[in-house]
Amino acid sequence: MLRLSQHADTVVAMDEDTDVDEVGLRVAEARRRAGVNQTDLGAVLGLDKTQISKIERGRRRLDISEVAALASFLKVSTRELLGMAERSKLQLAARLASDAPDEAFRKVQTRARQLVEVDYVLSEVAGLTPAEPRPESEQLLKLGRELAGRRASGIRAVQASGKELADASREALGLGTDALGDLPDLIETYFGVDVALSRLGDEADGLCVHGDEVKLILASTDFTAGHVRFTLAHELAHHLFGDPREIIGEDHDAMFSDNPIEQRANAFAANFLMPEPGIRALLDFREESAPVSTPGVIALMGHFQVSLAALVYRLNQLKLLSFDEGQRLRSTGVQSLVRMYSDETSARAAIAPLRINRPPVRLHQAAMTAFANQRIGSAPIATLMERTDDDSFFNELMQIPELEAAFASTGASEGLVV
Repeated sequence: MLRLSQHADTVVAMDEDTDVDEVGLRVAEARRRAGVNQTDLGAVLGLDKTQISKIERGRRRLDISEVAALASFLKVSTRELLGMAERSKLQLAARLASDAPDEAFRKVQTRARQLVEVDYVLSEVAGLTPAEPRPESEQLLKLGRELAGRRASGIRAVQASGKELADASREALGLGTDALGDLPDLIETYFGVDVALSRLGDEADGLCVHGDEVKLILASTDFTAGHVRFTLAHELAHHLFGDPREIIGEDHDAMFSDNPIEQRANAFAANFLMPEPGIRALLDFREESAPVSTPGVIALMGHFQVSLAALVYRLNQLKLLSFDEGQRLRSTGVQSLVRMYSDETSARAAIAPLRINRPPVRLHQAAMTAFANQRIGSAPIATLMERTDDDSFFNELMQIPELEAAFASTGASEGLVV
């Protein structure tokens, strides 16, 4: 029997008499292995020793957020506490500022783990299947692995690999040579990779997670919209090339890292977002040639929705702008340049901090459907939406007509037992 609490926070289908006891026993065993007493464990959840004792004896249920918090504190996986089969090991590729504290990576890693855990729960409870790339993208994955396996000596050879895969991606997916639209949607639709945008601070750009069943790109939106787009394309490159687990330390705007893996990913992102034919077509329309004028640079930045640093990097590659002129523009500052040379909405949008939260569409849709069908509670949706005000969030969900009707039909808004 599946029981949902008053606000539908219990998310794992458990036998009411047996599995709860088993979860409690696993919590107790993990606590003992970690050498932690019940008082210290209770502090993690804001509970006293008595409540922890009830959990361990199967007399109190845990919601998924509590399970995740305990798992993190006890240094075990959520799946282990829930008695689920362990999934394959995951690989991480992340970009951090060179002076970023350890906490910056932990924050990004924690958010990634939350999303992976929700994926696992939805797979077990709601029958969610892994996202799959389109057939043409499967070929791009093969090409990426092939290019990654080639011995490339020197920066030019590494950058050529990034360009080759970017050009192949544009052609295979029929994306043409102009600016791309909704990049998160494109990545999810064509490549079968979940994309999450989250406010993670300005010390970590993003992270790519890939394993047998999980493919996730996570980007911080405490940067400009153009910066976020480059991060997404950069992390997509890590996925396509199958880059090994690695934490990269570099300045956010540094496009000239000596690390070949980063150079390759940067080259892919630059060519994928700003293909040469598209750049030259816009310059021809503006009747411009090398060197590109400052108004032309701002127009290109707005059209392709990229950061000034990324565009300067690209124009330097194409010899449409000198290195010194690019550095002068960057030292002037993008805000000043846009104020002086453009009143276009697109240019202003590219330099505005994005500051949004966007969960993976596949997970969000599956969670909402499972919640409407009373297979899960509201906790996984709250995790996806990064909401901690449980009562308010549940009430907001109940304002959605379809959900209100679904719960009213079973009288399940409170004390639901299915």
